[in-house]
Amino acid sequence: MHIGKRVFLYLTRKKEKNLILCGIFFLISFSVLAGISVFAGVSQVSKDLRSNIGASFDIRPYEQFVTENGQVSSNGTPVIYESAIRQILDVIGTELKTYNTEHHGFAKGQNLSFIAGMGHSEDSNMGEVIAVRDSSLTKTFFNEECRLIEGSHIKPEDKNKVLISKELARKNQLSVGDTLQLTHAELGRENGDYIDLIMEKTVFATVEIKGIFEIKNMTDSGLNPTAKKAENMIFSDRQLLFDLKEQKQDVYEGELSFFISDPLLLNEITEKVENLTSIDWNNHIVQKNDFKFSKISAQLQTIQNIVTSLIVIVSVLGIVILMLMMTLRIRGRIKEAGILLSIGRSKKEIIGQFVIEAVLVLFMGFLLAVIIFIPVSTMLNTHLFATVMQETIKDIQLTTKNTNYLQLDFYKTKLLLGTETGMTALTVIVSSAMVLSLKPKEILTKMS
Repeated sequence: MHIGKRVFLYLTRKKEKNLILCGIFFLISFSVLAGISVFAGVSQVSKDLRSNIGASFDIRPYEQFVTENGQVSSNGTPVIYESAIRQILDVIGTELKTYNTEHHGFAKGQNLSFIAGMGHSEDSNMGEVIAVRDSSLTKTFFNEECRLIEGSHIKPEDKNKVLISKELARKNQLSVGDTLQLTHAELGRENGDYIDLIMEKTVFATVEIKGIFEIKNMTDSGLNPTAKKAENMIFSDRQLLFDLKEQKQDVYEGELSFFISDPLLLNEITEKVENLTSIDWNNHIVQKNDFKFSKISAQLQTIQNIVTSLIVIVSVLGIVILMLMMTLRIRGRIKEAGILLSIGRSKKEIIGQFVIEAVLVLFMGFLLAVIIFIPVSTMLNTHLFATVMQETIKDIQLTTKNTNYLQLDFYKTKLLLGTETGMTALTVIVSSAMVLSLKPKEILTKMS
């Protein structure tokens, strides 16, 4: 009788035994499929998180003071040059999402009344100007200390644009689209009074109000001069202070912020930046911010470690159970093996039959596991990534509604089937060795 026919007859005749074996293959395949899918899903979530939230680092200047003969004096305001910024951008390379620069200065305005502070006078009637590349990236807005309520943020391509507070807008009856004429100013103190150190006004700039912001949780001790009150802050495009001759082109005195795509590269990039000799690191410091990704990453890694352990446990238990099943299964077929050997069938052919039978049952169990896992994965994805994971990353928004992170990967599914097929064949061969090491007459004698 041909081997194919013997396989068919055995599978159809021993339905109950084959159904039990098929169930075992189903459970093993389903469990490992779920484990591999969750492991891959967590990896993809981690990747998406890194892409969504990114990371940043700031280069902050700090002014150094020296004491000599009881007198405190400054070593000068730290600066960074445009050439150094270009070197930093080269270090970041394709990981760069965006960056921001800051300049600080003061300005007065024609017919512009600032909110009065301590020692207010016409001479000290000025506000602080923060000239930026992108106002939405400043710490004030990024940390939600201020919120834009009208208009839009200043962007790198803007020129002669400003943002003002709602208090300053209300006092001067200003709105988005109105224009202001500003001139240079410098806050100083003389005989205890706040004054403008620039007596003669020679430079002017006309700017348009692009947006109005409100200050959250505003507190004021009442000791701030007019120029230092939060309500008098003016955010401008980076060109304004150059035009007002308060800053030099290509020289930056304020904080620089760089935003990158992958938080995992944050340490590597900042180490390279700190090796740049074009920045005086005696009066500059790098501050890193991975937006809490390190904490989230550790939680995700813990989940992956648990899933990996479960996959190993399921696989080992599956192999042990399979070995026991195959051993019992083949022991029950000792007489059949003896008869086949006595009529001239080779051991290789008999083992081949047992292997084909087991592999066919495996295919049925594996196919059933795949068919059932596809709809189950959608429900499991919703629970794991839209509920559990959102609780883990509740401070960061990650959209998972339309993304099935547990969707089966064809290559990994095929690889798993191949691995299970190989392990099953090996298990059958090992289980058959004891029986097939006997002579035909010995087998029949044992059964008689």
